[in-house]
Amino acid sequence: MEKEKNAVISISDKQGLEKVGQFLLSNNYRIFGTSGTKNYLEENGVNCESVEKLTGNPEILGGRVKTLSTSLLAGILSKDREDEDLKKFSYKAVDLVYVELYDFIGHFLSNSEDLVEFIDIGGVTLLRAAAKNFQRVIPVPGRNSMERVMEKMKDGEVNLELRRELAGETFRLTAYYDQAISQWMGGESDIFVTGGRGYSKLRYGENPHQKAHSYAMYPPFFEVLKKGKEVSFNNILDAWAAWDLVLRLGNGSSSVVKHAAPCGAATGSGSIKRAYESDPVSAYGGILAFNGVIDAGHVSYLKDKFLEVIIARDFDEEALEQLDKKKNIRLLRGRENVYRIPDVRSAGNLLLVQDWNIRSHLNLECMCGSLSTRLEEDARFGWEVVKSIKSNAIAIVKEGWLLSSCGGQPNRVDSVRIALDRARSIGRISPDALLISDGFFPFSDSVELIESSGIRNIAAPMGSIRDKEVIDYAKNKGMTFIEVKERAFRH
Repeated sequence: MEKEKNAVISISDKQGLEKVGQFLLSNNYRIFGTSGTKNYLEENGVNCESVEKLTGNPEILGGRVKTLSTSLLAGILSKDREDEDLKKFSYKAVDLVYVELYDFIGHFLSNSEDLVEFIDIGGVTLLRAAAKNFQRVIPVPGRNSMERVMEKMKDGEVNLELRRELAGETFRLTAYYDQAISQWMGGESDIFVTGGRGYSKLRYGENPHQKAHSYAMYPPFFEVLKKGKEVSFNNILDAWAAWDLVLRLGNGSSSVVKHAAPCGAATGSGSIKRAYESDPVSAYGGILAFNGVIDAGHVSYLKDKFLEVIIARDFDEEALEQLDKKKNIRLLRGRENVYRIPDVRSAGNLLLVQDWNIRSHLNLECMCGSLSTRLEEDARFGWEVVKSIKSNAIAIVKEGWLLSSCGGQPNRVDSVRIALDRARSIGRISPDALLISDGFFPFSDSVELIESSGIRNIAAPMGSIRDKEVIDYAKNKGMTFIEVKERAFRH
């Protein structure tokens, strides 16, 4: 075995650290630790020296400065253990750096207010220095990495391939850590960073030939209560679409999503049943979201329904027990505080970032006809629904229930026609229903289709050069036309 090596350890969560210490001693390492780490190891029978022997300085400023020093960083960054500068200044070479950073991210997720003292400076510096010099030094960025090192180490060494992998993991970790800090700090910049930790294992992407991974940002919008089969790439996309909609619709609301579009939505009493029955054909194999607690009464309705995923604020014990009998269903507990990072999408190799289209406090104006309280409530409900449908989005709603919808068509007339045809085919055309559009009607042709169907109420933004023509047509036919002073395009 080579002559004695030196390891620097600074750990926030020290539980079980004595096993690591004993392992390193058995591999002929001399251990140097920061004060808390040193005390823990010695209390558990592991010889550990103070890192001050390497820094030449005491811990100061209440622990804010304890590892930042020329001597320690030189010992980590020297390419050669026998470097002349190390000998000249009597600095010790460091061969392994094991650091677990202050838990800034955990406190950020728990909504702690003052996080300044959880911003790690020295630990990040040590890790980055070790990762830069991975050809000689073993960088160990956390407990999982230490377990890999312990598994592979022979006579105090690990191979270059593993050291390089650990260096890459180090820089990913510190980038993620810095991203969380910058997110907490807030503000706008011409630099945007994003990051996340590995979350749910995915079998594949949108299709079986595509590899895929999931990474949790701040915070992940769900936790898995019952796995069934693994939650898939498409399950997550659909679950988010469903959960986002019910968060905006409010307590007691439900949505059913298929292929990232709501095929059902409802608010109020019996919302789960009404949401499913908006379109039971499309709901088969879909995702149900409920902004409330799933109980045994809900399960009695759902027991013979085939759903891939149910996401809810929670499930009571009896509901969990009954749903556990459904072999492949996934049960997710949705979180409410999910808009702490912006809406990030990709277009090729570009990242597009915008504010979330959260619940609107709509400004409505009746352009003709009569705006009753019920119509106003339906306009507000329908507006949240069309925000979840790809443009050109159309929803037909009544009394907090989605009767029919269509979106993703290149022109608005086709979306109107398809939504009306669906409603007509299941007997849901009603003069009291409201048809709502995510954008303006550029011509009166859509309004003509709506009027001829028997629906008498329309809500849509304005903005066309033919707005007057559209309103005049509705007025002449005795319809109610509500201007929504907002757009809801979704691409």
